[in-house]
Amino acid sequence: MNKKLIAAAIAAVVAAPAVSAADTTLYGRAHIDVRSESNGKVDNYTVNSNSSIIGIKGSEDLGDGLKAVFKYELGYDMADTDKAGALGALAGGASPLSGRDAYVGLSGGFGTVIVGRSSTPAKIAWYAAGNDHMGDTIADFNEVGFTESRVDNAIAYISPSFSGFTVAGAIVPGEQKGTAPANAGADNNDGIADHYSIGLMYAGGGLKASLGYEKVADAADIAGVTTDAKMVQASASYTFGDFTIGGSYEKSSNLMTIKGQDKKVWGISGKANFGNNYVAANYGTADFDMGAAGSDDYTTFAIGVGHKFSKRTQVYAAYSNRDGGGAASPIKLNEDYSAFALGMIHTF
Repeated sequence: MNKKLIAAAIAAVVAAPAVSAADTTLYGRAHIDVRSESNGKVDNYTVNSNSSIIGIKGSEDLGDGLKAVFKYELGYDMADTDKAGALGALAGGASPLSGRDAYVGLSGGFGTVIVGRSSTPAKIAWYAAGNDHMGDTIADFNEVGFTESRVDNAIAYISPSFSGFTVAGAIVPGEQKGTAPANAGADNNDGIADHYSIGLMYAGGGLKASLGYEKVADAADIAGVTTDAKMVQASASYTFGDFTIGGSYEKSSNLMTIKGQDKKVWGISGKANFGNNYVAANYGTADFDMGAAGSDDYTTFAIGVGHKFSKRTQVYAAYSNRDGGGAASPIKLNEDYSAFALGMIHTF
């Protein structure tokens, strides 16, 4: 059955009257793996739902090149829907549903403006660089330690493409009263742009590149202890024929707005396509400097192979290893973690 017809039927049941002259699409992804894991102490077998989602998105033509746009997207745990035992969420456990992007906005020749919950422009830029070849699997490139955020209350803008360049920016109000005394350990953020994120992207001639920057305002306001957290990322990839190679670098300062807690991450990734089959791999290191608590680092390696039955359905096998930390690790890391997974992804 046509997906647009299904989405229209759902809209008619949930909210009446249904919006006319609107382009509405029901979409989703079902992603399950069976995994063998070991952390050097315990071996385990698990079944996992990996960012399985369902959503509705669409637009309405308002004339003169202007459109209204919207999106409602939810994550759904297909493997562990009963989070609290027999009664699940009714017994006070966590719901299998999780909030993802959900917004409304306007789009036209000027670009797109949206308001709601959305991925930050820095996250959008990081993915636009084309280095994450097995996203949401155990071979996901962000497992190296790269930062990616989705935020509530975002007011975001995405520009049209200019000769391959696109700019995105978002501001996020602190939503606090702003009446707390200074240095009292209480959130004093009451501006419209207390937090913000920027992304610059380029695509052309096989090259994809991006820069991302984010600032999270200090909420505690404790002199000498807390300050604004900042993060910058630079990424690029190059595709030649059936091969892609690239890398990313991140520098984060004042993690969790604690002054002097810093992180540096770098990683390289690549992918080779052979008809309907592919091989992808990545490698990288995350270094943490936690101030007086000390420093630590870990290294991640992952490789995967996959087969695409169609544009919508694929199966894969992947292996991942993360090694680092010690008994006195300031990031609570003391492991030699490895995992092997067999998974299947279907999108609609």
